[in-house]
Amino acid sequence: MRYTRYSKNSYILQLILDLVFIIILFFHYLKIQYHHLGIHVVSFNGLLDAHYKVLILFLMSWYFISLKTHLYEIKRNTGIGLILKNNLYQIVIFSIIAFAVSGIKKDDLFSNRVTLFFLITLFLFTFLTRAVLFLFLKIYRSLGGNYRRVIFVDENKNTHSFIKFLSKRKDYGYINCGNFLSNVQDDIKKNIYEFDLIKLKYFILEEEIQIIFFSLNGKLPHDVHDELVILAQKLHIEIRFIPSTVYDSFYSLTLEYYDTFPILLFKKFPLDDSWNQILKRIFDILFSLFVIVFILSWLYPLISVAILLDSGKPVLYLQKRVGFGGKIFHCYKFRTMKNSKDNDIKATVKGDSRITKLGGILRKSSLDEMPQFFNVLKGNMSVVGPRPHMVVQDNYYNDHLLKYSLRHYVKPGITGLAQVKGFRGEINSKEDMQKRIIADVYYVRKWSFLLDIIIILGTVFKTVGGDKKAI
Repeated sequence: MRYTRYSKNSYILQLILDLVFIIILFFHYLKIQYHHLGIHVVSFNGLLDAHYKVLILFLMSWYFISLKTHLYEIKRNTGIGLILKNNLYQIVIFSIIAFAVSGIKKDDLFSNRVTLFFLITLFLFTFLTRAVLFLFLKIYRSLGGNYRRVIFVDENKNTHSFIKFLSKRKDYGYINCGNFLSNVQDDIKKNIYEFDLIKLKYFILEEEIQIIFFSLNGKLPHDVHDELVILAQKLHIEIRFIPSTVYDSFYSLTLEYYDTFPILLFKKFPLDDSWNQILKRIFDILFSLFVIVFILSWLYPLISVAILLDSGKPVLYLQKRVGFGGKIFHCYKFRTMKNSKDNDIKATVKGDSRITKLGGILRKSSLDEMPQFFNVLKGNMSVVGPRPHMVVQDNYYNDHLLKYSLRHYVKPGITGLAQVKGFRGEINSKEDMQKRIIADVYYVRKWSFLLDIIIILGTVFKTVGGDKKAI
């Protein structure tokens, strides 16, 4: 199969390039280290005899670490962000070994400074080669290379959108060879066939199909699912499933065995892991302290005076919001509205008469959210996470939107993925909130420290450029 050949070649090529570069860097920085020690003439054989054991350790360590970090796995749906994350993990883990070995042999191997330069150079090279390969594969697939022949069986409300997406994104490298449906009219379009398991089998063999995309909860009988899985296994081809809704939870299941008895259970979310919780909390404390000490220390008095002159007291507005685990907390904001009984139960709308003149400016620039860094320091919010909603809103959408409650599995944030994606501002329909929940659910399921950094950077750019959807 094309995919297997290309993936193996890509893996071997990347590995060889990295190992060769590590060898070159190793001897280059050894010469620099010896030069610092006042030893100017050292032959290659002399360096090799003195340090070949360390070199072998470095090469073997790099390889085995890469198996854990998935450094050389560039899938069709892999993004540049994931490549960067895997590369960072690889270098961080490898650096532990590099510094440890250098420390043991500090007299004639690398100093801490040389080790640091060695690791930085290695990171830049390995990331750039992976980024170049990533872009090359995208372009190559767009031109028709490294493709996979696929078919679609059955249809649900997401099938056509997914087919349309793949037809536009040629860089994924999928060729649609046919759609097999339960009921096909006489005036059929090209590549649309009536589903028949026997005919489908021969079609797969004749057309050298490599992947079956099967639409769940479609129009075909339920027993087709099992028959299709068995057929795919017999023909040794992949079968993938298109969910009928983005909220389908079947893909969140994992398999455990009690002796030989299989049991399915939901996968844990990344922030269920205690180490991830500690990492996120440490970052929250450090980041919020930095903002409070270096920004809010002078910004808070300025905005406070401006609010007092514009509309009087109070400066802060404490609103009840729903946080981690569904618990209610007081969310701090600079007051941007006139005092009203509706402020805790009525959501803000465009042109809201309750918003003060200064309040409109604070909202547009998101400066009204700045006191929430005190919430972060207290621990009832995070720098990044789903935005907390009013209690009334939360109760309503929890009853009317599937998977809404998943956003309560992490701490609410000052900014979040939904805001960076542009899903903020006035809520005019159920769909407006649904878009936010889709982004929030993705964040809960796919959290990583790198994703938090990307969201923070995206928020900064939006704040500086101005967010038109802010109200």
